[in-house]
Amino acid sequence: MRALVPNEYSTVLPLLETIRNQAVYALAVIDGTQQGSVYVNEGKQITSAFITSSGGFYGVAGDETNDAFVQDIIQYMNDESNHPDFFALGIYTEAWENRMDAYPIQYSRKISRTYYRFNQERFKEFYNEFVQSYGKSAITLQKHFEYYPLELDIATKYREHFYPYYKLVWPTAEKFCAHGIGHFIMKDEELISVCTSPYVGGGYAEIDIITVEEFQQRGLASKLGMLFIQDCLEQNLTPNWSCHTDNGASNKLAQKLGFEKIGEHSMYWYHA
Repeated sequence: MRALVPNEYSTVLPLLETIRNQAVYALAVIDGTQQGSVYVNEGKQITSAFITSSGGFYGVAGDETNDAFVQDIIQYMNDESNHPDFFALGIYTEAWENRMDAYPIQYSRKISRTYYRFNQERFKEFYNEFVQSYGKSAITLQKHFEYYPLELDIATKYREHFYPYYKLVWPTAEKFCAHGIGHFIMKDEELISVCTSPYVGGGYAEIDIITVEEFQQRGLASKLGMLFIQDCLEQNLTPNWSCHTDNGASNKLAQKLGFEKIGEHSMYWYHA
């Protein structure tokens, strides 16, 4: 396979047409919003693509019957020097899964990932019911907790002390603030619940929600999710959701916030 240069990345977009909202990390790389690489098959006609992001999310698209291309992907995956501390290889068709299953991928286990599509009408129904019941201020004003939008100081604290993974997906706090979305809740000057975007590209913003265990089941994630989605709508972005199939809480919250399940696909997840 051969690597494209950044101004050629968009040539693979037709191969992603049916999986765009399942591979927002790939769209972020193609847009140049976030760092990564795009590899394609040898030859003049591009029929297969392998896209990697600096955050470790990778994906394949296009024709899976090119043996040389598939073997190049396997060689790439089995070279530890190619990866950050983590990788997740997305597989979006049964044909690609059958091809990849024929080869061992070191330090990985195959998991199931569930993908959703945003339904704005369903979200509006949930949002309006919440506002009618509790008032709009209840989303950000919370007893004993402090809410913060995304800005440089909190982005730095988040990347440095709460979730260092965001140092991979966003190379600087400034770039995270410029291109990302984030909402945060703190208690006693410590982050306890966050809703942020690890990837933004192709008109989509991927949702990432974390709540410290002792503060779960208090509605914090729902409130931050509403703020995230409202941010997306104001910026003409489509919020996007995917999660492990066995993550019951995440799947439940996705549907609560107006997302509709569109399917499940395998993913090779890093496992030391």
